[in-house]
Amino acid sequence: MKKFVLLFISLSLVSVSFCQYQNSFDSTDKLASVDSIIHTLYDVISGPAGQQRDWNLFKSLFADDAKMYIAIPDKNNSTSLKSIAPEEYAQRNQTRLADIGFNEAELYRIINSYGSGTQVFSTYESHFTNKNGEEEMMKGINNIQLFFDGERYYIVSIFWDANAKNIEVPERYLPKDKNTKYQINL
Repeated sequence: MKKFVLLFISLSLVSVSFCQYQNSFDSTDKLASVDSIIHTLYDVISGPAGQQRDWNLFKSLFADDAKMYIAIPDKNNSTSLKSIAPEEYAQRNQTRLADIGFNEAELYRIINSYGSGTQVFSTYESHFTNKNGEEEMMKGINNIQLFFDGERYYIVSIFWDANAKNIEVPERYLPKDKNTKYQINL
Protein backbone atom coordinates (compact mmCIF):
# COMPACT_ATOMS: atom_id res chain seq x y z
CA MET A 1 0.00 0.00 0.00
CA LYS A 2 2.85 2.39 0.86
CA LYS A 3 4.38 1.78 -2.59
CA PHE A 4 1.07 2.60 -4.24
CA VAL A 5 0.73 5.87 -2.28
CA LEU A 6 4.33 6.86 -3.08
CA LEU A 7 3.77 6.06 -6.75
CA PHE A 8 0.55 8.10 -6.78
CA ILE A 9 2.26 11.09 -5.13
CA SER A 10 5.21 10.87 -7.53
CA LEU A 11 2.94 10.74 -10.57
CA SER A 12 0.89 13.63 -9.23
CA LEU A 13 3.99 15.79 -8.80
CA VAL A 14 5.22 14.93 -12.30
CA SER A 15 1.78 15.71 -13.72
CA VAL A 16 1.61 19.08 -11.92
CA SER A 17 5.15 19.90 -13.02
CA PHE A 18 4.36 19.02 -16.65
CA CYS A 19 1.13 21.05 -16.61
CA GLN A 20 2.98 24.04 -15.19
CA TYR A 21 5.56 23.76 -17.97
CA GLN A 22 2.84 23.50 -20.61
CA ASN A 23 0.81 26.36 -19.13
CA SER A 24 3.73 28.68 -18.48
CA PHE A 25 3.41 29.94 -22.05
CA ASP A 26 -0.35 29.44 -22.52
CA SER A 27 -1.28 32.84 -21.12
CA THR A 28 0.95 34.75 -23.53
CA ASP A 29 -0.29 36.18 -26.77
CA LYS A 30 2.39 34.17 -28.60
CA LEU A 31 -0.01 31.25 -29.02
CA ALA A 32 -3.45 32.82 -29.27
CA SER A 33 -3.62 33.37 -33.05
CA VAL A 34 -2.29 31.77 -36.22
CA ASP A 35 -0.25 34.90 -36.88
CA SER A 36 1.32 34.95 -33.42
CA ILE A 37 2.27 31.25 -33.28
CA ILE A 38 3.83 31.36 -36.78
CA HIS A 39 5.82 34.51 -35.92
CA THR A 40 6.91 32.95 -32.63
CA LEU A 41 8.05 29.79 -34.45
CA TYR A 42 10.31 31.79 -36.77
CA ASP A 43 11.51 34.15 -34.04
CA VAL A 44 12.48 31.43 -31.59
CA ILE A 45 14.80 29.60 -34.02
CA SER A 46 16.36 32.82 -35.37
CA GLY A 47 19.20 34.85 -33.98
CA PRO A 48 22.77 35.96 -34.49
CA ALA A 49 25.81 33.76 -33.90
CA GLY A 50 26.38 33.29 -30.18
CA GLN A 51 22.75 33.85 -29.16
CA GLN A 52 21.11 30.91 -27.40
CA ARG A 53 17.56 30.10 -28.46
CA ASP A 54 14.63 29.74 -26.07
CA TRP A 55 14.12 25.99 -26.54
CA ASN A 56 11.48 25.82 -23.77
CA LEU A 57 9.36 28.32 -25.70
CA PHE A 58 10.04 26.37 -28.92
CA LYS A 59 8.83 23.09 -27.38
CA SER A 60 5.75 24.79 -25.91
CA LEU A 61 4.54 25.61 -29.43
CA PHE A 62 3.90 21.93 -30.20
CA ALA A 63 1.10 19.52 -29.33
CA ASP A 64 1.93 16.28 -27.54
CA ASP A 65 3.29 13.74 -30.05
CA ALA A 66 3.87 16.45 -32.68
CA LYS A 67 6.32 15.62 -35.44
CA MET A 68 8.63 17.49 -37.75
CA TYR A 69 9.12 15.94 -41.20
CA ILE A 70 12.04 16.63 -43.51
CA ALA A 71 12.40 15.54 -47.13
CA ILE A 72 16.10 14.77 -47.56
CA PRO A 73 17.83 14.07 -50.89
CA ASP A 74 19.72 10.80 -50.85
CA LYS A 75 22.60 9.36 -52.89
CA ASN A 76 20.31 7.71 -55.46
CA ASN A 77 18.85 11.04 -56.70
CA SER A 78 15.63 10.31 -54.85
CA THR A 79 14.26 11.70 -51.62
CA SER A 80 13.64 10.09 -48.26
CA LEU A 81 11.39 11.27 -45.46
CA LYS A 82 12.80 11.69 -41.95
CA SER A 83 10.75 12.55 -38.90
CA ILE A 84 11.86 13.93 -35.57
CA ALA A 85 10.11 15.15 -32.46
CA PRO A 86 10.41 18.84 -31.52
CA GLU A 87 12.49 17.77 -28.49
CA GLU A 88 15.00 16.06 -30.84
CA TYR A 89 15.10 19.14 -33.08
CA ALA A 90 15.88 21.31 -30.06
CA GLN A 91 18.63 18.93 -28.87
CA ARG A 92 20.22 18.70 -32.35
CA ASN A 93 20.16 22.44 -32.91
CA GLN A 94 20.85 23.71 -29.41
CA THR A 95 24.38 24.78 -30.29
CA ARG A 96 24.29 24.53 -34.09
CA LEU A 97 21.90 27.44 -34.74
CA ALA A 98 23.73 29.65 -32.25
CA ASP A 99 27.10 28.71 -33.79
CA ILE A 100 26.19 29.59 -37.37
CA GLY A 101 23.88 32.52 -36.82
CA PHE A 102 20.59 31.47 -38.37
CA ASN A 103 17.71 33.76 -39.26
CA GLU A 104 14.50 32.61 -40.87
CA ALA A 105 11.59 34.93 -41.66
CA GLU A 106 8.23 34.38 -43.25
CA LEU A 107 7.70 36.05 -46.63
CA TYR A 108 4.19 34.92 -47.48
CA ARG A 109 1.53 32.54 -46.28
CA ILE A 110 -1.60 30.78 -47.43
CA ILE A 111 -4.00 29.62 -44.72
CA ASN A 112 -6.80 27.08 -44.91
CA SER A 113 -8.92 26.40 -41.84
CA TYR A 114 -11.78 24.10 -40.97
CA GLY A 115 -13.07 23.58 -37.43
CA SER A 116 -10.17 23.30 -35.02
CA GLY A 117 -7.63 22.55 -37.77
CA THR A 118 -5.56 25.01 -39.78
CA GLN A 119 -3.05 24.31 -42.53
CA VAL A 120 -0.44 27.00 -43.22
CA PHE A 121 1.73 27.06 -46.34
CA SER A 122 4.46 29.44 -45.11
CA THR A 123 7.10 30.68 -47.55
CA TYR A 124 10.32 31.55 -45.74
CA GLU A 125 13.73 33.03 -46.39
CA SER A 126 16.72 31.82 -44.36
CA HIS A 127 20.11 33.47 -43.88
CA PHE A 128 22.95 31.48 -42.33
CA THR A 129 26.67 30.81 -42.47
CA ASN A 130 27.69 27.63 -44.32
CA LYS A 131 30.52 25.19 -43.48
CA ASN A 132 33.00 27.38 -45.42
CA GLY A 133 32.10 30.46 -43.37
CA GLU A 134 30.19 32.04 -46.26
CA GLU A 135 26.83 33.75 -45.87
CA GLU A 136 24.02 31.87 -47.62
CA MET A 137 20.38 32.63 -48.35
CA MET A 138 17.67 30.11 -49.12
CA LYS A 139 13.93 30.24 -49.74
CA GLY A 140 11.52 27.38 -49.09
CA ILE A 141 8.09 26.47 -47.79
CA ASN A 142 7.12 25.17 -44.36
CA ASN A 143 3.90 23.19 -44.45
CA ILE A 144 2.52 23.65 -40.92
CA GLN A 145 -0.56 22.01 -39.39
CA LEU A 146 -2.13 23.66 -36.36
CA PHE A 147 -4.72 22.62 -33.79
CA PHE A 148 -6.83 25.20 -31.91
CA ASP A 149 -8.27 24.06 -28.56
CA GLY A 150 -10.46 27.13 -28.08
CA GLU A 151 -7.77 29.09 -26.24
CA ARG A 152 -4.49 28.63 -28.08
CA TYR A 153 -2.89 27.07 -31.12
CA TYR A 154 -0.55 24.07 -31.10
CA ILE A 155 1.69 22.95 -33.94
CA VAL A 156 0.76 19.37 -34.82
CA SER A 157 3.34 18.95 -37.60
CA ILE A 158 5.77 20.80 -39.81
CA PHE A 159 7.04 19.47 -43.13
CA TRP A 160 9.81 21.06 -45.20
CA ASP A 161 12.17 20.04 -47.98
CA ALA A 162 15.84 20.09 -46.94
CA ASN A 163 16.79 20.52 -50.61
CA ALA A 164 15.10 23.94 -50.74
CA LYS A 165 18.14 25.78 -52.11
CA ASN A 166 17.89 23.64 -55.24
CA ILE A 167 14.13 24.08 -55.66
CA GLU A 168 12.70 27.36 -56.91
CA VAL A 169 9.68 28.59 -54.97
CA PRO A 170 6.76 29.00 -57.42
CA GLU A 171 5.62 32.58 -58.01
CA ARG A 172 2.20 31.94 -56.47
CA TYR A 173 3.88 31.33 -53.07
CA LEU A 174 5.86 34.59 -53.11
CA PRO A 175 4.68 38.06 -52.10
CA LYS A 176 3.54 40.23 -55.00
CA ASP A 177 4.90 43.40 -53.38
CA LYS A 178 5.98 44.65 -49.96
CA ASN A 179 2.42 45.42 -48.90
CA THR A 180 0.86 42.09 -49.89
CA LYS A 181 -1.63 40.78 -47.35
CA TYR A 182 -1.63 37.10 -46.60
CA GLN A 183 -3.94 34.99 -48.72
CA ILE A 184 -6.53 33.29 -46.58
CA ASN A 185 -8.80 30.35 -47.38
CA LEU A 186 -7.91 29.86 -51.04
